[in-house]
Amino acid sequence: MQSLSFMSANELVSEPGATHDRQPVHGELAVMLTGGGARAAYQVGLLRGIARYFPAIQFRVISGVSAGAINAIYLATQEGSLPDKVKGLAELWCELECHHIFRFDFRSLLPFRSALASVFPGRRWTRPRGMVDTNPLRDLLRRILATDDPHAAIEGIRQNIASGQLHAVSLITLDYSSGQSVRWVQGRDVDTFEGPNRRSATTELTVDHVMASAALPFVFPAVQIANRWHGDGGIRLAAPLSSPVHLGATRILAMSTGYQRTPEEAQHPVVQGYPPTAQILSQLVNAVFLDVIDEDVARMERMNEMIRKMPENDRNGFRPVDLFVLRPSVDLSVLAAEYEKYLPRSLKLITRAMGAKETESPDFLSLLMFEPRYTKRLIEIGERDVESRLDELRVFFAEEVRQTIAAV
Repeated sequence: MQSLSFMSANELVSEPGATHDRQPVHGELAVMLTGGGARAAYQVGLLRGIARYFPAIQFRVISGVSAGAINAIYLATQEGSLPDKVKGLAELWCELECHHIFRFDFRSLLPFRSALASVFPGRRWTRPRGMVDTNPLRDLLRRILATDDPHAAIEGIRQNIASGQLHAVSLITLDYSSGQSVRWVQGRDVDTFEGPNRRSATTELTVDHVMASAALPFVFPAVQIANRWHGDGGIRLAAPLSSPVHLGATRILAMSTGYQRTPEEAQHPVVQGYPPTAQILSQLVNAVFLDVIDEDVARMERMNEMIRKMPENDRNGFRPVDLFVLRPSVDLSVLAAEYEKYLPRSLKLITRAMGAKETESPDFLSLLMFEPRYTKRLIEIGERDVESRLDELRVFFAEEVRQTIAAV
């Protein structure tokens, strides 16, 4: 099992060049849920393990991006204790199948579709917006979030903020028209910022925000919010950990779905000969969605050491933020190859045509592996990974444990 160390961080590296006109709320424990498509089931296993051993833990700051946005919005919407919330989330993931998330429209796969307009001028050819139709996911979110209108505010978030169970929640999207990473925030007394490639906006979150954050490029269609089209928030997201920091977190539990390979594993080729499309897409998936959290953690750790050496009067408002990272102890992409045979025939036809069977680690395939046998296995791995790090987690959650004992 890969050894994972306890890490510390500070917000300086998350927001290089950021200025602070006012000090944000202190003392909040946050959870940051990254992307990974169907691999987000692993996060559910982590949450279930934490809920089992630390049932009184309360994440009052929640941030999610890409598929992690689905888990984040569920936690922010539901009432009750962490075990109660996680129980419903696990039941949802254990039943998910591909047809609950998307359905194929093979007309969208027709090549040179726009060129056909010049050949057949009498017929209108619409531009395809994605490989699949994600209306099933939209309907699912409307049901579990108890809202009939995907454009309307989610009432559960309002209620949890009003009751004090939730301080703030944020989802991240990419504005395709401007190329900016957008952090959509709902909460009170939250910090906002602007930058050349990023901006934040206070809003009341809707199903549309969740759909946009999880809109895998080229595969899932973009989603319109106001007058802009938005896609997967993992694209161009240079500092995923900055969001909970700006929402007032002093300690962050980050849940990644990316496996950290050993040097020996990294040198081992997973494909022979010319790389198929699936292998190239897998490298893009890792670079865009999975590697960025590792880079952010490394930068934050170095800067944290520097900040701690500075006198408090010279820190200009920056503060240390403790960070604990949980990630898979096994490669979830390699595992996906074992369950490929259970996928719907239409999806297997496409992924095999792209060469998914020719690589040992089909990362791209794992994003679409909404198959109960696979997701249940990921949940089990997540629980096991929590159990393997209980001593470290007890140290990290020591403040919450003390507060719980004092309240009793």
